[in-house]
Amino acid sequence: MFALTLFFFLSSSLYSKELKKVTLQLSWFNQFQFAGYYVAKEQGFYKDYGLDVEIKPFDFGVNVPELVDRGEVNFGVDRETLILQRVQGRKLVALYALFQDSPLILISKDDNKINSVEDFEDKKIMTTIDDSSEVSIKAMLLSKSLKASDLIFVKHSHNINDLIDSKVDIMSAYLSKAPYELQKLDIPYKVFNPRDYGFDMYSDFLFTNEDMIENQLNTVLAFKHASLKGWQYAYSHIDETVDLIYNKFNEQNLSKDELKFEAEVLKRLSFSKTEELGLIKAEKIQRIYDLYNVMGLAPRKIDLNKFVLYDNFNENLELTKTERNYIQHNKEVKMCILPNLKPYSFIEDGKFHGYVADYLALIEKKSGLNFKLVETQNFKNSLDYVKNGECDILASAQNVKERKMFMTFTEPFLTTSLVLITKNTTNFIDDISILKDKKISIYKSYSFNKLLKEKYPKLEFVDVENIDEGIEKVENDEVFGHVDFLYSSWNKIHDLDSPDLKISSKLEENVPLSIAINNNKIYLNRILQKSVKSISEEDKERLLTKWVAIEYKKEFDYKTLYQIIFLFLTIFIIFFYRQLLLKKMNTKLTQVVEEKTKELKRINQDLEKTIKEEVDKNLKKDALLTKQSKMAAIGEMLQNIAHQWRQPLSVISTGASGLKLQKEMNGKIDDKLLEDTLTSIVETSVHLSTTIDDFMHFFKPNEEKRVFNIQDTINKTLNIFDYNLHSGKINVVKDIKDIKLINYESELIQVMMNILSNSKDAFVERQIENRIIFISTKLEGNKILISIKDNAGGIPEDILDKIFNPYFTTKHQYQGTGIGLFMCQEIITKHMKGEVFVSNIEFEHEKKKYKGAEFIITLSTNYS
Repeated sequence: MFALTLFFFLSSSLYSKELKKVTLQLSWFNQFQFAGYYVAKEQGFYKDYGLDVEIKPFDFGVNVPELVDRGEVNFGVDRETLILQRVQGRKLVALYALFQDSPLILISKDDNKINSVEDFEDKKIMTTIDDSSEVSIKAMLLSKSLKASDLIFVKHSHNINDLIDSKVDIMSAYLSKAPYELQKLDIPYKVFNPRDYGFDMYSDFLFTNEDMIENQLNTVLAFKHASLKGWQYAYSHIDETVDLIYNKFNEQNLSKDELKFEAEVLKRLSFSKTEELGLIKAEKIQRIYDLYNVMGLAPRKIDLNKFVLYDNFNENLELTKTERNYIQHNKEVKMCILPNLKPYSFIEDGKFHGYVADYLALIEKKSGLNFKLVETQNFKNSLDYVKNGECDILASAQNVKERKMFMTFTEPFLTTSLVLITKNTTNFIDDISILKDKKISIYKSYSFNKLLKEKYPKLEFVDVENIDEGIEKVENDEVFGHVDFLYSSWNKIHDLDSPDLKISSKLEENVPLSIAINNNKIYLNRILQKSVKSISEEDKERLLTKWVAIEYKKEFDYKTLYQIIFLFLTIFIIFFYRQLLLKKMNTKLTQVVEEKTKELKRINQDLEKTIKEEVDKNLKKDALLTKQSKMAAIGEMLQNIAHQWRQPLSVISTGASGLKLQKEMNGKIDDKLLEDTLTSIVETSVHLSTTIDDFMHFFKPNEEKRVFNIQDTINKTLNIFDYNLHSGKINVVKDIKDIKLINYESELIQVMMNILSNSKDAFVERQIENRIIFISTKLEGNKILISIKDNAGGIPEDILDKIFNPYFTTKHQYQGTGIGLFMCQEIITKHMKGEVFVSNIEFEHEKKKYKGAEFIITLSTNYS
């Protein structure tokens, strides 16, 4: 125990010595305007990023841009006039803009003397030199044909009493400060905000110099991220942050009410028209520069791309100068792949395709590297090429001990499951360890072969060259089953279009796939490590969705068509022949009619029999498609289950570990801690039980009609779909009435899941930022109406009336099944005796207008 304590002490001491010292110069006296930086320091966010930050207070005469440009301080805060400093030749670079709208305003007393900007003429206006040159103020005045010569400028005293006592008529002020002081004194006032005249400008830039960008980019990015984290915390804990400023950084003697007023105003300005803190848009920066240029304040042209460190400046990679130089001189990277592992990694028409190909294309875009395919015969061949230096990387491989001798690995970018393919007659197998003396084929070059053979000694594993050979052995009864990757197995079964094969089991083992790099490529390894970490979960999910979903195509049965045409043609000929006989054989009319009537009955009977047989065939095909559709949802359900269980399991594990640690350290366990921990574990276990009940209920077959509460059913659906909502950053707005009905609950859940999934896909495809799904219910007579709508832009009008058609899909060939909404309609109309409609609607939510698709499900509430 002493050794462990000593280790942590030494590690902590060593870490503290390695902190990078940097300085930040503020642009005004301490107030909530700089709260995020103090919070980042007090909460240890800077320290977490390896920084020791000195925050330098403001004093009159301090020129922040000049200090940063000369390198006397590393970072500074300044207003939108910072762009003029760049025009003047200072090598300053903006990292983010805290305020999306500038808080700078002009303010006057509301005494009917000044009612508009036009009334400013010949009035005394108190401003600083910076305020009078502020582009937003000048633009507002010029928009009303006022010039500086029309106003009487007075040097700013920073004393609100000069306005109150009418020493000046107008003063420049911050929206977060002056209005509070006037409200406190019950003095009515008027605000003239440039934003209201179309001039919404950035303010409070965090900035540094070009030398820091070139030589200490990691430090710059660390400071930026830690500062933004501080601001997120400050805005989320305003009362706590106000107390911090009030108690420790309050040389202005501001009251808590004043600080809180400032905090609320600044928060609105920081998140004006965006949810992203610190956002800088290129077009808005260009507009600000253009205004300065038009007003003669920007005499020379500058490269605005060098003025802002945008997100696409390898920011997520945080590359060093050495690493960027390496990319510049070593762009081409020789790449080996798994050549026949569809849909993950495969070659088609001489080109690299699959999930891994798209993933590496993202890395190319982010890093500037160029991956050149080196074709190999198989996976073993690819391994040898990397080992011998003929390839720099292997695009996807499992990190195992024996490979580390000649390769390094990134962190996993994809974790996939293993499944067992068997004949269709095999029942689902919960655990393959229950199998005895069964032959199971497996690709001989997989790294996990040895692990499986050791874990399942009662099974006889047979090595094969590829998945095709394994499936062939299953079909010929040479082996009981074949083990392979989940989506490769689904893809192969689909390609073969064989109803005799199915996935009968999912193994406990998962296979994490990483990029493997030749040991000699040290800098390439560092660059790829950062590249993998920079790719978001949403991007990875979007790529996976494209490649793993199975497209089912129903082939048209021309043979049946020909049979039906032949039958109708036969009937027509016989009928025509009958008419001729009637004309020629009037004397034998009765006899002919009787004979032909009998013949027609016989033909009709044959026709009915034929049609019945064809209908039965189609029903079987539809049943197969329904089953395959539900199988295709298993992968997504597994992700949902993992998401739902991860946090509760962490709570249980942490609680149990805490009890064990206290027992080891103190020799006993505190009774209260024991009671609280056990209570937490029990409550968490109940939550786990409820969660798994929801998932079991979704897959429950042959459900009978039963009474259920629609509110509970919708909550179950959202619980199952929670992973997709969380990863897709989708908000759900509910307006659900407490209504009971009798019907098939799991069928309804399946329908709602499909509609929600379509909305999620639409959000990702169209890259909607503010993603909202609205779910509501209402009762009309004895019917319940369930509405599900989104703000994804709606369904194209030319296909709106086709989306319930079988096998109609607008998605990518590897993504859409084309049977989802068709099956939803079948379930609602035929099984649940209801109706389902869809339309495009425009609606308003929280004073914002949206457009999207709305699905309405109508069901009866009758208990009979």
